[in-house]
Amino acid sequence: MAMALTHEQDDSKKDKGFEVVINGTPVTLDHDTVTYDELGQLAHPGHDPQAMFTVTYKNAIAPHGGNGTLVAGESVKVKKKGTSFNVRLTTRS
Repeated sequence: MAMALTHEQDDSKKDKGFEVVINGTPVTLDHDTVTYDELGQLAHPGHDPQAMFTVTYKNAIAPHGGNGTLVAGESVKVKKKGTSFNVRLTTRS
């Protein structure tokens, strides 16, 4: 019985890994939905709090073939492997 539990735990650990690419850098997430704010923090840690981002994505679980743009307050569901993001920092003037 303990072996079955260990096997289930191993499966759940595998299920938690979502391999995405942010600005060309591979990143493993432990959840399948990523937010605009989270992407900003991952791409530009310690950024200016007034900063805004332009976030585009490819190969996500979303309408329009899985490609699109995120704005503040939005999120997107990622695939197990292959979802990529381009996060550009923009400052307000």
